[in-house]
Amino acid sequence: MNEILENSFGIKSLVVRQFIIYGLVALIPTSFDFSLMYLLTEFVGVYYMYSLVIAFVIASVVSYISQKKLTFKNESKKYTNQLFIFFLISLVGLLINVGIVFGAVECLGLWYIFGKVVATVVTYVWNFFAHKQITFKKFE
Repeated sequence: MNEILENSFGIKSLVVRQFIIYGLVALIPTSFDFSLMYLLTEFVGVYYMYSLVIAFVIASVVSYISQKKLTFKNESKKYTNQLFIFFLISLVGLLINVGIVFGAVECLGLWYIFGKVVATVVTYVWNFFAHKQITFKKFE
């Protein structure tokens, strides 16, 4: 995919290409995150904040595997250490999600899914740069 972005679209910057690939790869765990949150909240009756946390944690596992292999092409075999750092960074992302969604719902009276969309955009940027500079760089 890197080659396609560079050769077909003329995107020379590795960071920009990785940012785009990160977003494309993130569509799978993000779709899972939103779907599970919605299902747990609307059909199972779980409080939306609990649904957010459950869905985020499960989607993070899918994200780790896909981002390691597809975006950063990281070959490190130090899975335990890398996964630990990945989850520490994801924990910050979770806190960003919780803060934004809670603020959107409880302070602004918005639908929790709208708050989740905003939180996802902010968290996407945080996660990309943190994982690029820490998680997958430390274990190259």
